[in-house]
Amino acid sequence: MSKALLEKYQCQVTPGTEDDTYGGAHNYVAKNCLGFHDGETVYTDSVEEISFIKKNDDGTIEAGFQSEQLLAILIDRHEKLNARFPSDHGEAAILRMKQALLSLQARVAERKARGVMGELKK
Repeated sequence: MSKALLEKYQCQVTPGTEDDTYGGAHNYVAKNCLGFHDGETVYTDSVEEISFIKKNDDGTIEAGFQSEQLLAILIDRHEKLNARFPSDHGEAAILRMKQALLSLQARVAERKARGVMGELKK
């Protein structure tokens, strides 16, 4: 399902960064969008790259975004858009993004409680 979603929204794992450990879950590129034309999304050839924080097996860390940061940005964006163009669908999306953020925060709290936060341990 992930690959189909990435393709639908003109995103891909950055070529050359995919590895066996995480399956390329740290670097993505996405085509920029110009909105809709005749009911279809129009994408440009220009892209943006999103890199996520990565802790390597040797303990080194590659800086990048946290998923929580992107969710916070999306929540803020959609609250502002929904304030101007109210929609039950917009409200539902905001609620689910907030639920996703709470789930990720609960995961961190659980890992802290087990003493494995920041460690490469299950």
